[in-house]
Amino acid sequence: MAKKKTEKQKDFVKPKLRVGKTKAKPDNHTDTSFVAKSISLPNQSIAQKSDKNDEKDFLHQLSLTKHHSSTTRKEVLKSISSQLPSNPSLYKQILSSIMPLVHDSSQQVREEVASLLQKCAETQSGLLDLHITSVILFVHSAMSHIQPDIRSSSTKFLDIVLQHASEAVARSYFVKTLRSFFTIMSWNLRDDKKSLSLAVTTSSSIGGTSKKARVGHLAVLLRFLESTLFQKTAETTSVPINYIHPQTSHYMLPTNPHPYASLKLFTQETPQADDMFSLASLESLATDDLDTRRKIVHDVFQEPLRKNLTNLVKEGGEVGREAKSCLGVLDRLESS
Repeated sequence: MAKKKTEKQKDFVKPKLRVGKTKAKPDNHTDTSFVAKSISLPNQSIAQKSDKNDEKDFLHQLSLTKHHSSTTRKEVLKSISSQLPSNPSLYKQILSSIMPLVHDSSQQVREEVASLLQKCAETQSGLLDLHITSVILFVHSAMSHIQPDIRSSSTKFLDIVLQHASEAVARSYFVKTLRSFFTIMSWNLRDDKKSLSLAVTTSSSIGGTSKKARVGHLAVLLRFLESTLFQKTAETTSVPINYIHPQTSHYMLPTNPHPYASLKLFTQETPQADDMFSLASLESLATDDLDTRRKIVHDVFQEPLRKNLTNLVKEGGEVGREAKSCLGVLDRLESS
Protein backbone atom coordinates (compact mmCIF):
# COMPACT_ATOMS: atom_id res chain seq x y z
CA MET A 1 0.00 0.00 0.00
CA ALA A 2 2.83 2.38 0.85
CA LYS A 3 4.61 1.46 -2.40
CA LYS A 4 1.66 2.49 -4.60
CA LYS A 5 1.32 5.75 -2.71
CA THR A 6 4.97 6.54 -3.33
CA GLU A 7 4.62 5.90 -7.11
CA LYS A 8 1.64 8.26 -7.32
CA GLN A 9 3.57 11.00 -5.55
CA LYS A 10 6.35 10.75 -8.17
CA ASP A 11 3.99 12.15 -10.82
CA PHE A 12 3.66 15.43 -8.88
CA VAL A 13 7.32 15.90 -8.07
CA LYS A 14 9.08 18.55 -10.19
CA PRO A 15 12.35 17.14 -11.51
CA LYS A 16 15.51 19.09 -10.85
CA LEU A 17 17.15 19.85 -14.22
CA ARG A 18 20.87 20.08 -14.61
CA VAL A 19 22.44 22.95 -16.50
CA GLY A 20 22.33 22.38 -20.29
CA LYS A 21 20.06 19.36 -20.11
CA THR A 22 16.69 19.62 -21.88
CA LYS A 23 13.46 18.50 -20.46
CA ALA A 24 12.54 14.92 -21.21
CA LYS A 25 9.89 14.53 -23.93
CA PRO A 26 6.73 12.60 -23.20
CA ASP A 27 6.13 9.20 -24.73
CA ASN A 28 3.34 10.48 -26.99
CA HIS A 29 5.44 13.29 -28.50
CA THR A 30 5.11 13.91 -32.27
CA ASP A 31 7.97 15.52 -34.15
CA THR A 32 6.72 18.43 -36.31
CA SER A 33 10.06 19.92 -37.24
CA PHE A 34 10.20 18.41 -40.77
CA VAL A 35 9.38 20.52 -43.90
CA ALA A 36 7.42 18.99 -46.81
CA LYS A 37 8.98 19.24 -50.30
CA SER A 38 6.84 20.22 -53.31
CA ILE A 39 6.46 17.69 -56.17
CA SER A 40 6.27 19.14 -59.71
CA LEU A 41 4.56 17.08 -62.45
CA PRO A 42 4.33 19.32 -65.55
CA ASN A 43 3.30 16.43 -67.84
CA GLN A 44 0.20 15.77 -65.75
CA SER A 45 -1.28 19.25 -65.92
CA ILE A 46 -5.07 19.19 -65.80
CA ALA A 47 -5.49 22.53 -67.54
CA GLN A 48 -3.65 21.63 -70.74
CA LYS A 49 -2.32 18.36 -72.13
CA SER A 50 0.98 18.21 -73.91
CA ASP A 51 1.14 17.65 -77.67
CA LYS A 52 3.17 14.49 -77.20
CA ASN A 53 0.47 12.91 -75.07
CA ASP A 54 -2.18 13.86 -77.62
CA GLU A 55 -0.17 12.23 -80.38
CA LYS A 56 0.32 9.08 -78.29
CA ASP A 57 -3.42 8.85 -77.66
CA PHE A 58 -4.12 9.30 -81.36
CA LEU A 59 -1.63 6.60 -82.36
CA HIS A 60 -3.21 4.30 -79.80
CA GLN A 61 -6.58 4.87 -81.45
CA LEU A 62 -5.09 4.02 -84.83
CA SER A 63 -3.80 0.73 -83.42
CA LEU A 64 -7.36 -0.14 -82.36
CA THR A 65 -8.45 -0.22 -86.02
CA LYS A 66 -7.01 -3.76 -86.02
CA HIS A 67 -9.18 -4.83 -83.08
CA HIS A 68 -10.94 -8.18 -83.43
CA SER A 69 -14.35 -6.67 -82.62
CA SER A 70 -16.13 -4.92 -85.49
CA THR A 71 -17.99 -2.71 -83.01
CA THR A 72 -14.70 -1.46 -81.57
CA ARG A 73 -13.32 -0.79 -85.04
CA LYS A 74 -16.43 1.18 -85.97
CA GLU A 75 -16.36 3.30 -82.80
CA VAL A 76 -12.64 4.00 -83.19
CA LEU A 77 -13.19 5.20 -86.76
CA LYS A 78 -15.97 7.50 -85.54
CA SER A 79 -13.69 8.89 -82.84
CA ILE A 80 -10.85 9.51 -85.31
CA SER A 81 -13.24 11.22 -87.72
CA SER A 82 -14.50 13.57 -85.01
CA GLN A 83 -11.01 14.70 -83.94
CA LEU A 84 -8.75 14.76 -86.97
CA PRO A 85 -5.27 16.10 -86.15
CA SER A 86 -3.91 19.39 -87.42
CA ASN A 87 -0.48 17.85 -88.03
CA PRO A 88 -0.31 16.87 -91.74
CA SER A 89 2.37 14.22 -91.10
CA LEU A 90 -0.13 12.04 -89.21
CA TYR A 91 -2.41 11.60 -92.22
CA LYS A 92 -0.05 9.12 -93.82
CA GLN A 93 -0.46 6.87 -90.78
CA ILE A 94 -4.23 7.37 -90.93
CA LEU A 95 -4.38 6.13 -94.53
CA SER A 96 -2.04 3.23 -93.74
CA SER A 97 -4.36 2.15 -90.91
CA ILE A 98 -7.78 2.60 -92.53
CA MET A 99 -7.23 1.53 -96.16
CA PRO A 100 -6.95 -2.21 -95.31
CA LEU A 101 -10.44 -1.86 -93.78
CA VAL A 102 -11.80 -1.39 -97.31
CA HIS A 103 -11.89 -5.22 -97.25
CA ASP A 104 -13.51 -5.40 -93.81
CA SER A 105 -16.29 -7.96 -93.45
CA SER A 106 -18.55 -5.50 -91.60
CA GLN A 107 -20.58 -3.14 -93.76
CA GLN A 108 -20.80 -0.55 -90.98
CA VAL A 109 -17.02 -0.47 -90.68
CA ARG A 110 -16.64 0.04 -94.45
CA GLU A 111 -19.15 2.90 -94.34
CA GLU A 112 -17.18 4.58 -91.55
CA VAL A 113 -13.96 4.12 -93.54
CA ALA A 114 -15.57 5.82 -96.56
CA SER A 115 -16.77 8.69 -94.38
CA LEU A 116 -13.35 9.11 -92.77
CA LEU A 117 -11.57 8.95 -96.14
CA GLN A 118 -13.87 11.66 -97.50
CA LYS A 119 -13.24 13.87 -94.47
CA CYS A 120 -9.46 13.40 -94.68
CA ALA A 121 -9.47 14.33 -98.37
CA GLU A 122 -11.49 17.47 -97.64
CA THR A 123 -9.31 18.47 -94.69
CA GLN A 124 -5.95 17.96 -96.41
CA SER A 125 -6.08 18.97 -100.07
CA GLY A 126 -3.80 16.87 -102.27
CA LEU A 127 -3.67 14.01 -99.77
CA LEU A 128 -5.05 11.38 -102.15
CA ASP A 129 -2.83 12.61 -105.00
CA LEU A 130 0.19 12.08 -102.77
CA HIS A 131 -0.81 8.57 -101.67
CA ILE A 132 -2.66 7.48 -104.82
CA THR A 133 -0.46 4.40 -105.30
CA SER A 134 -1.44 2.72 -102.03
CA VAL A 135 -5.04 3.97 -102.04
CA ILE A 136 -5.91 2.79 -105.56
CA LEU A 137 -4.27 -0.58 -104.87
CA PHE A 138 -6.81 -1.37 -102.13
CA VAL A 139 -9.68 -0.01 -104.25
CA HIS A 140 -8.81 -2.24 -107.23
CA SER A 141 -8.44 -5.20 -104.89
CA ALA A 142 -11.89 -4.55 -103.43
CA MET A 143 -13.43 -4.31 -106.92
CA SER A 144 -12.29 -7.86 -107.67
CA HIS A 145 -12.85 -9.28 -104.17
CA ILE A 146 -14.49 -12.66 -103.76
CA GLN A 147 -17.06 -11.37 -101.27
CA PRO A 148 -20.08 -9.73 -102.99
CA ASP A 149 -20.62 -7.20 -100.17
CA ILE A 150 -17.07 -5.91 -100.44
CA ARG A 151 -17.33 -5.62 -104.23
CA SER A 152 -20.64 -3.77 -103.91
CA SER A 153 -19.14 -1.07 -101.68
CA SER A 154 -15.80 -0.82 -103.52
CA THR A 155 -16.94 1.84 -106.01
CA LYS A 156 -17.85 4.15 -103.11
CA PHE A 157 -14.15 4.47 -102.37
CA LEU A 158 -13.34 4.91 -106.05
CA ASP A 159 -15.93 7.69 -106.21
CA ILE A 160 -14.14 9.53 -103.37
CA VAL A 161 -10.80 9.12 -105.14
CA LEU A 162 -12.26 10.48 -108.39
CA GLN A 163 -13.69 13.50 -106.59
CA HIS A 164 -10.30 14.54 -105.21
CA ALA A 165 -7.63 12.87 -107.41
CA SER A 166 -9.20 12.12 -110.79
CA GLU A 167 -6.19 13.45 -112.69
CA ALA A 168 -3.80 11.11 -110.87
CA VAL A 169 -6.07 8.15 -111.63
CA ALA A 170 -6.31 9.12 -115.30
CA ARG A 171 -2.56 9.46 -115.74
CA SER A 172 -1.40 6.30 -114.00
CA TYR A 173 -4.33 3.91 -113.49
CA PHE A 174 -6.75 4.54 -116.35
CA VAL A 175 -6.51 1.11 -117.97
CA LYS A 176 -6.49 -0.87 -114.70
CA THR A 177 -9.51 1.01 -113.37
CA LEU A 178 -11.50 0.56 -116.58
CA ARG A 179 -10.70 -3.16 -116.65
CA SER A 180 -11.77 -3.40 -113.00
CA PHE A 181 -15.21 -2.13 -114.04
CA PHE A 182 -15.46 -5.01 -116.51
CA THR A 183 -14.56 -7.41 -113.69
CA ILE A 184 -17.05 -6.03 -111.17
CA MET A 185 -19.88 -5.94 -113.76
CA SER A 186 -18.98 -9.43 -115.12
CA TRP A 187 -18.53 -8.03 -118.61
CA ASN A 188 -16.44 -9.59 -121.36
CA LEU A 189 -13.77 -7.71 -123.30
CA ARG A 190 -13.58 -10.21 -126.18
CA ASP A 191 -16.25 -11.83 -128.32
CA ASP A 192 -14.64 -15.26 -128.71
CA LYS A 193 -16.29 -18.28 -127.11
CA LYS A 194 -13.40 -18.99 -124.75
CA SER A 195 -13.55 -15.52 -123.20
CA LEU A 196 -17.33 -15.67 -123.02
CA SER A 197 -17.30 -18.97 -121.12
CA LEU A 198 -14.58 -17.61 -118.83
CA ALA A 199 -16.70 -14.55 -118.06
CA VAL A 200 -19.73 -16.69 -117.26
CA THR A 201 -17.67 -18.97 -115.02
CA THR A 202 -16.13 -16.00 -113.22
CA SER A 203 -19.52 -14.37 -112.74
CA SER A 204 -21.02 -17.51 -111.23
CA SER A 205 -18.02 -18.14 -108.97
CA ILE A 206 -17.86 -14.66 -107.45
CA GLY A 207 -21.63 -14.26 -107.28
CA GLY A 208 -23.98 -11.99 -109.17
CA THR A 209 -24.25 -8.24 -108.72
CA SER A 210 -27.43 -6.89 -107.15
CA LYS A 211 -29.48 -4.27 -108.98
CA LYS A 212 -28.82 -1.61 -106.32
CA ALA A 213 -25.08 -2.25 -106.49
CA ARG A 214 -25.10 -2.05 -110.30
CA VAL A 215 -26.75 1.37 -110.13
CA GLY A 216 -23.92 2.59 -107.91
CA HIS A 217 -21.26 1.01 -110.13
CA LEU A 218 -22.70 2.63 -113.26
CA ALA A 219 -22.90 6.04 -111.56
CA VAL A 220 -19.20 5.84 -110.66
CA LEU A 221 -18.39 4.58 -114.18
CA LEU A 222 -20.12 7.69 -115.53
CA ARG A 223 -18.00 9.93 -113.30
CA PHE A 224 -14.86 8.02 -114.29
CA LEU A 225 -15.49 8.41 -118.03
CA GLU A 226 -16.33 12.10 -117.73
CA SER A 227 -13.34 12.96 -115.55
CA THR A 228 -10.74 11.03 -117.56
CA LEU A 229 -11.88 11.50 -121.18
CA PHE A 230 -12.77 15.20 -121.17
CA GLN A 231 -10.91 18.31 -120.13
CA LYS A 232 -12.13 20.08 -117.03
CA THR A 233 -13.72 23.44 -117.65
CA ALA A 234 -12.40 26.28 -115.52
CA GLU A 235 -14.94 27.62 -113.05
CA THR A 236 -15.76 31.28 -113.47
CA THR A 237 -15.21 33.37 -110.36
CA SER A 238 -15.44 37.05 -109.54
CA VAL A 239 -11.98 37.12 -107.97
CA PRO A 240 -9.54 39.19 -110.06
CA ILE A 241 -6.67 37.17 -111.54
CA ASN A 242 -3.23 38.71 -111.85
CA TYR A 243 -1.57 38.32 -115.24
CA ILE A 244 1.17 35.67 -115.36
CA HIS A 245 3.82 35.61 -118.04
CA PRO A 246 3.19 32.78 -120.55
CA GLN A 247 6.75 31.45 -120.15
CA THR A 248 6.45 31.07 -116.36
CA SER A 249 5.55 27.36 -116.51
CA HIS A 250 8.89 26.54 -118.16
CA TYR A 251 10.74 27.69 -115.03
CA MET A 252 8.46 26.04 -112.46
CA LEU A 253 8.63 22.54 -111.02
CA PRO A 254 6.46 20.08 -112.98
CA THR A 255 3.08 19.26 -111.46
CA ASN A 256 2.81 15.70 -112.81
CA PRO A 257 5.03 12.78 -111.74
CA HIS A 258 6.18 12.06 -115.35
CA PRO A 259 6.93 15.43 -116.94
CA TYR A 260 8.84 13.92 -119.88
CA ALA A 261 6.41 11.13 -120.71
CA SER A 262 5.42 12.90 -123.91
CA LEU A 263 8.91 12.18 -125.28
CA LYS A 264 8.17 8.43 -125.05
CA LEU A 265 11.67 7.63 -123.81
CA PHE A 266 10.77 4.69 -121.58
CA THR A 267 7.27 3.70 -122.71
CA GLN A 268 5.73 2.27 -125.83
CA GLU A 269 2.96 4.64 -126.74
CA THR A 270 2.97 4.18 -130.51
CA PRO A 271 0.06 2.15 -131.99
CA GLN A 272 0.64 -1.19 -133.64
CA ALA A 273 1.26 -1.80 -137.33
CA ASP A 274 -2.43 -1.43 -138.18
CA ASP A 275 -2.52 1.91 -136.30
CA MET A 276 -4.69 0.37 -133.58
CA PHE A 277 -4.09 -0.34 -129.90
CA SER A 278 -4.65 -3.95 -128.85
CA LEU A 279 -5.73 -5.45 -125.55
CA ALA A 280 -2.35 -7.15 -125.15
CA SER A 281 -0.42 -3.88 -125.45
CA LEU A 282 -2.37 -1.95 -122.81
CA GLU A 283 -0.08 -2.84 -119.92
CA SER A 284 2.91 -1.11 -121.52
CA LEU A 285 1.10 2.11 -122.44
CA ALA A 286 1.34 5.42 -120.63
CA THR A 287 -1.93 7.32 -120.32
CA ASP A 288 -0.65 10.75 -119.29
CA ASP A 289 -2.22 12.62 -122.18
CA LEU A 290 -5.89 12.89 -123.07
CA ASP A 291 -5.53 11.79 -126.71
CA THR A 292 -3.97 8.46 -125.73
CA ARG A 293 -6.79 7.68 -123.29
CA ARG A 294 -9.40 8.51 -125.91
CA LYS A 295 -7.71 6.30 -128.50
CA ILE A 296 -7.48 3.41 -126.03
CA VAL A 297 -11.22 3.64 -125.40
CA HIS A 298 -11.95 3.92 -129.12
CA ASP A 299 -9.76 0.97 -130.15
CA VAL A 300 -10.27 -1.45 -127.25
CA PHE A 301 -13.10 -0.61 -124.86
CA GLN A 302 -15.77 1.23 -126.85
CA GLU A 303 -17.33 -1.75 -128.61
CA PRO A 304 -17.68 -4.01 -125.52
CA LEU A 305 -18.84 -1.02 -123.46
CA ARG A 306 -21.60 -0.18 -125.92
CA LYS A 307 -22.68 -3.80 -126.17
CA ASN A 308 -22.98 -4.35 -122.41
CA LEU A 309 -24.49 -0.94 -121.69
CA THR A 310 -27.10 -1.45 -124.41
CA ASN A 311 -28.17 -4.70 -122.75
CA LEU A 312 -28.57 -2.85 -119.45
CA VAL A 313 -30.65 -0.11 -121.09
CA LYS A 314 -33.13 -2.78 -122.16
CA GLU A 315 -33.66 -3.71 -118.49
CA GLY A 316 -35.09 -0.25 -117.78
CA GLY A 317 -35.40 1.30 -114.33
CA GLU A 318 -32.52 3.01 -112.56
CA VAL A 319 -30.01 0.62 -114.11
CA GLY A 320 -31.24 1.51 -117.59
CA ARG A 321 -31.07 5.24 -116.90
CA GLU A 322 -27.50 5.08 -115.61
CA ALA A 323 -26.46 2.89 -118.54
CA LYS A 324 -28.02 5.36 -120.98
CA SER A 325 -26.07 8.19 -119.37
CA CYS A 326 -22.84 6.23 -119.88
CA LEU A 327 -23.76 5.68 -123.53
CA GLY A 328 -24.28 9.43 -123.82
CA VAL A 329 -20.69 9.98 -122.68
CA LEU A 330 -19.45 7.56 -125.35
CA ASP A 331 -21.51 9.43 -127.97
CA ARG A 332 -19.93 12.72 -126.88
CA LEU A 333 -16.51 11.12 -127.13
CA GLU A 334 -17.27 9.85 -130.63
CA SER A 335 -18.44 13.26 -131.84
CA SER A 336 -15.58 15.23 -130.27
